[in-house]
Amino acid sequence: MTMSKSIPMVDLPKIHAPYQSDLDKAVLSVVHSGGYIGGTVVKDFEARAASYLGAPTVGVGNGTDALLIALMALDVQSGDEVIVPAFTYAASAEVIGLLGAVAVWCDVNESTFTIDPDSVKSVLSDKTAAIIAVHLYGQCADIEALENLAPNIPIVEDTAQAFGAVFTTGKYAGRYAGTVGSFGTFSFFPTKNLGALGDGGAIASTNASLLAKAKSIASHGQRKKYHHDQLGVNSRLDPIQAAALTVKLNYLPQALTAKIRIAEKYLSAFESLNQIVLPLTASFSNHTYHQFTLRVPDGKRDGFASFMNERGVATMIYYPIPLHKQKAYAHFEPRTSLFVSESLSNCVISIPVHEALEPSEVLEIQAAIKTYFS
Repeated sequence: MTMSKSIPMVDLPKIHAPYQSDLDKAVLSVVHSGGYIGGTVVKDFEARAASYLGAPTVGVGNGTDALLIALMALDVQSGDEVIVPAFTYAASAEVIGLLGAVAVWCDVNESTFTIDPDSVKSVLSDKTAAIIAVHLYGQCADIEALENLAPNIPIVEDTAQAFGAVFTTGKYAGRYAGTVGSFGTFSFFPTKNLGALGDGGAIASTNASLLAKAKSIASHGQRKKYHHDQLGVNSRLDPIQAAALTVKLNYLPQALTAKIRIAEKYLSAFESLNQIVLPLTASFSNHTYHQFTLRVPDGKRDGFASFMNERGVATMIYYPIPLHKQKAYAHFEPRTSLFVSESLSNCVISIPVHEALEPSEVLEIQAAIKTYFS
């Protein structure tokens, strides 16, 4: 059977349709204002994001900048070591190398895909300056376990894929991902849970002095115009993106609810399929399903991807090569086993889970997967 139409991983026009007129008005308002850098529109979004998250927030140019600025604000220097998962997007490690620091790889949990505290323990040293904990695919990493393991080491929460995820038990029950470490960093790339109409990012922290330092670094190291206290960068969230994000933040709760409901349908439909491994929600948090990622072992993933493509269903592999196997990071040699990261790279595959999927499309995706694995 051939699908009547293609089903993409994300369909932004369809996602935006219910509030397209609001987006248009917000963007045109900025265009007509003549104020294209900073101003009240950006400040308003920062305030609204802070209110949502429960932590003061500063807008920046993108998620990679947010990570870089966070490490700079923590005074990460050349030769310092920063622990980071080998199974994540390149930006998480890229910023370490850009500062002349050393990326120290750790492994991830094979069920949740997030940072493995036991692996972190095996690579801690007196040179460890920070830990980057990635909230991958839409759920929280175990920040409390990392803090118990290394109480004096700053933790940067890479929350690019998990805006809106919540800790549900333990010390941080009720707190949002990105608000409990020294810094939380966010990406507003268009396909993220909260996506802009281009690039955008943010940094959050409940530590006022650290956030003030980060804000200064994001503005060429200025606390006062033309007074440069430290080296900085030029990283701004522009008003057009801030205006769009303010609109989209209003719709985020219902978007996340829709994604979770679709994921629950998948989990129910696929629970009897023993040839795939379904994503697990961590015991201490919810899952916002930025991605719905299956494990297809035994070398069957590529055949499955081809089958889905023939049926008109998009799939993506996040990520096909672990970072320690990438040419750019070859000089950061592993110090511990990264078996899980390597294994996951060979078997993970994500299927559409965006909030604008129609019920018929969800059923078509379910039918295709059941057909392949029956």
